[in-house]
Amino acid sequence: MNSMYLYLAGALTYYYKKGQFDKATEWRNKIIEWCKDNNIKYFNPADTYLNERNHMYYYKLCVDQNRHFLDRADILIVNLNGINYSPGTMWELTYASEKRKIPIIAIGHKHWSPHVMYGISHLCKNEDDVIDVLSNMFL
Repeated sequence: MNSMYLYLAGALTYYYKKGQFDKATEWRNKIIEWCKDNNIKYFNPADTYLNERNHMYYYKLCVDQNRHFLDRADILIVNLNGINYSPGTMWELTYASEKRKIPIIAIGHKHWSPHVMYGISHLCKNEDDVIDVLSNMFL
């Protein structure tokens, strides 16, 4: 059994407010399917996001949840689409890079800011490329 643990980061509120939440979940679902097929554990913040919106949790608790699961993660998968509108994704990326120093595999186009790109270990075009990298480098 594989003990790898992935954290799936990417914009949620941005897409939720635009009525395009599927853009936040479709890429995750493909990677989650691969994880399940390969007995790989993962944390997907989108799974708890809609429940959290229905409660009045204090802000710190949301960050504490992110930190809790990032501290378990072996690899961060981050979707760069919408990152300019996602302070949570920026925080997750920075924490994984600077505090945890774990591999970060990104999906999307090269970001204009070196502060975003600095911690990224590998940039992929799409989730299929991510799955190839994970299969070739970490299984």
